[in-house]
Amino acid sequence: MGAVVAALAAGCAVLAVFLSGDAVRPDRPDLDVALVAAASVLAALLAFGKSGGAKIASVIFAAGAAGWAIYCLSTDLGSGTPGSSSAVLAVAAVVALVATGLPRQTRWWLAVPLVVVLAAGTVTAVAAVPALAVRSTTAPAIAAPALADKVVTSPWQWTAPAKVLDVVAAGAGVAVAGSDGEVTALDGPTGAVRWTYARPGAHVRALVPTPDRLLLLAVYAPGDGGTDRQHLTVLDAFTGVPLQEKLIEEVHGADLLAPTSAVLPSLAYLGDGNFRVDALDLRGGNTRWSWQAPAGCVSPFALPASGRDVVLAPLLCQDRLSVLGLDERTGTPRWEHRLPVTRPSDEKADYYLHAAPGGGTVSLTLRYSGLATGDNTDVVLDAATGTVVSTMDPRAPKRITLGPVAVSERDENGKITAATLDGGVTVDLAACPDRRAHATTPTAYLRLCAEPGGKLVVHRQELDGSTASSLPLDWPPPGETTISLLSSRTRHAIIPAPGALVAARGGDAAVIGYPSPLPT
Repeated sequence: MGAVVAALAAGCAVLAVFLSGDAVRPDRPDLDVALVAAASVLAALLAFGKSGGAKIASVIFAAGAAGWAIYCLSTDLGSGTPGSSSAVLAVAAVVALVATGLPRQTRWWLAVPLVVVLAAGTVTAVAAVPALAVRSTTAPAIAAPALADKVVTSPWQWTAPAKVLDVVAAGAGVAVAGSDGEVTALDGPTGAVRWTYARPGAHVRALVPTPDRLLLLAVYAPGDGGTDRQHLTVLDAFTGVPLQEKLIEEVHGADLLAPTSAVLPSLAYLGDGNFRVDALDLRGGNTRWSWQAPAGCVSPFALPASGRDVVLAPLLCQDRLSVLGLDERTGTPRWEHRLPVTRPSDEKADYYLHAAPGGGTVSLTLRYSGLATGDNTDVVLDAATGTVVSTMDPRAPKRITLGPVAVSERDENGKITAATLDGGVTVDLAACPDRRAHATTPTAYLRLCAEPGGKLVVHRQELDGSTASSLPLDWPPPGETTISLLSSRTRHAIIPAPGALVAARGGDAAVIGYPSPLPT
C-alpha cells in the first residue's frame, strides 16, 4: 500500500512542475522542481520492486527528493516572492518519503492518513503558501485631501523602520518604499501610518501611482535577484488592499512603468524594430487590449508614457512620424500628432515622451532625419485631445514632470544658466545655487536647497511675483549610505502630496511633511 501512496505523491510532485513559481521561479518547468519530481517518480517506481535493494533505493531517492524540496521551499519563502510549486513539491516529497518507508504488508487503512495529508497539504500549499510571504495591514477608505500648496511651518516627521528607497504621492498622502521590502502609506495631514504592505526578503524595484493616485503599483524582485521576472502587486492606495498580483518582465526603475488610471501598458518585440503595445487591466488582471502598427508601418521603441486615460504609442510610416494617443479602454487611437516624412531613412527615430503627474498633459520630443520640416518636433499636448498646448525650445525643453507648471531650463556645459516657468516667470537661480530637488504647485515653484554648512531648506518662489519664502528642514547630514530614489534617480525628493508637502532623502529613515493649513 505504501507504493500506491508513493505513486500518488509522485503524481502531485509532477503537478508541481506546472504550477506557478512566481518571480523566484518564473520558468515552467523549473529545473530544480523538475529534478525533484523526477526523483519522486523514480522512488515510487522502485517502491513497487520486490527486492530489498529496490526498497532501499526507493527510500534513498525519496529522502533526497524530500530534502531538496524542503530546501527549495525555504529558499522561495525567504525570497519574498514564493509561488505554489515548491510548496506542493515539498508536501508531495515528504509524503513520498514516509510512504516508501512503510513495510510492504502495511494494511490499506494505515495509509489513509497519508493520503489525507497529501490531499490537504496540496490544497493548502496552492491556496495559502504564496500569501505567507506577505505582511500587511489595511485601512478604511477616506476622502483624499487636496494636493498641498500653501503649508504650515510646523512639520510632522515619520521615521521609517529601514532605509527609504522612494516616496510618491498617492491615496490620502504618500507611500514610502523601504529597503526591507515594506511599503507604508502615511496620512498627509498628520503623518500617521495608514496601512502597510511588505514582502520581507524581497527588494522593491519600483513604486508608481496611477495618474489619479487611486492605485499604487509596487514591483518586487526576489531576494537573490537572479531571475528576469518580477512580482507586480497593484494596491488600493487608500486602503492598502491588494487588487491583483502578476509576474512582469524585469523592471529596473519607475521610468519603465507608465500606467493610466486603468491600465498598465507594456511592449512586446515583434522583430524588425517593431513593438506591440499590450494593456494590462489594473483592477481585473487581464489583458484589456493590444495594439500594433498598421501594415506598412512600425512602432519603434520608446520608454512608455501615458496620460490620465491615454497610452502614448510611437508610429513610423513611409509618409509620417507620429505619436498616437490610444484610448485606455479600447486601445483605439483617439488622436495623432503627425509629422510629415519626405524621405525614409535608415537612421533610428528617437522619441522622448513624458507625462505630467496628473496625466493632463504630455510632452513630445521627436527626432528623425527624414522629417520634412523641424516644426512641431518639440511640443506639449493636451493628453485627452492631442491639442498642442505649447511648443518647446529644443535648447530649453519643458520639464512637465514636476507638477502643474512646467519649467524650461537652459543648460550650458552641465550648468543651468536660465530657467523660466510657464507664464513667463523667470526663476531666481541665485536664491537656490545648490538645488537638490524641485517641484511645482499651481501657485509656486518649490526647490529643496542646500545652504552653506549642509543645512537644507525648502525655497518657495511665488508665481505671482510676491515675496519668496523658505522652510527649514531639520535633517542630520547625509551618511555614506545615502542612495538615489527609485523614481527620480536623485537622492532627494520634494513632493506636493494630498494634505502635505513631503520631503525625503534616499537611504535615510526620516520622512518630513508640512501639512496644508486647516480649512477656516
